[in-house]
Amino acid sequence: YGHDDDEGSSGINAEYGIPKQLFQRWSYLLSSDKNRMFALIKKMRSDTKQTVMERVEEMKNNPDTTIPALDLLGHLIEANQSDDGKNPSSEAKVVDGVVDDVMTVCLVLDNMVKQICALFMFLENEPEVQDKMMTELRETELEDFSDLNNLKYTEKCLLESLRMGPALLRGTRTYKTATNKRFGPYMVNMKNVRVHFSEYVMQMNPDYWPQPKKFDPERWQPGFNPEAFTYMPFFVGSRGCLGKHMAMMMMKLTLSVLAKNFDLQQSFNKKKPPTINQNMAVMRIINRVDCMITPLSGS
Repeated sequence: YGHDDDEGSSGINAEYGIPKQLFQRWSYLLSSDKNRMFALIKKMRSDTKQTVMERVEEMKNNPDTTIPALDLLGHLIEANQSDDGKNPSSEAKVVDGVVDDVMTVCLVLDNMVKQICALFMFLENEPEVQDKMMTELRETELEDFSDLNNLKYTEKCLLESLRMGPALLRGTRTYKTATNKRFGPYMVNMKNVRVHFSEYVMQMNPDYWPQPKKFDPERWQPGFNPEAFTYMPFFVGSRGCLGKHMAMMMMKLTLSVLAKNFDLQQSFNKKKPPTINQNMAVMRIINRVDCMITPLSGS
């Protein structure tokens, strides 16, 4: 995983690794990358909508299908058929709601893959941490979802990975309330001001995170609560990520299956080590990390 290029290596503040033009990426709005991405999303929604419509029709023709027999798509349809459990939603509203839900699940899956790749990129320099995490994963039996809570050290590793390489490096919010509002040292004197912020910069700020470039799962001790807005890999508030709990569960499950069945060893070019491309809104690893995955005996 990762890419063999030097993208993002220029325009970087050497002391903190913060891009000098973190928010000045207007060229992306006119780029072929954006147009290609929008075209792919449009096709994905169209294909998903067709599949959902077919499943809705199938469920209408088989009304006796019980809840336990439904797959994920069936459960999403069932959940969208009523807003309050009493008043049924229109079929068009159900289909649109399920398509949105499926797109959210796909986003969670995509970000989960990036996050696990980033985790093993950081662990390449921390073999003892990786061994401890893999041992916990192999020794912990998962009979149901509640057993995921027993993966204490694995969760610490994931939280630290989310700090050093969040799937989304920055975000935007629009300030729409009253004017003359103070934000720290700044006074906002007009409505509809767009505020840009970077989770990555906040989560690597040495004022709040001692040795921010060090991958240290032990900083996540029970009772530790980062200062407000200094740690927000899933964003916060009403616009926070709806799939954050699902993402954490899926990452733990994926790591458990991986550890129980395979041994994993990473390596990379020490002269050109992998890093996070900080010029992108979505996290992307640049420079390769090669992984050797070997099946465990008896797996």
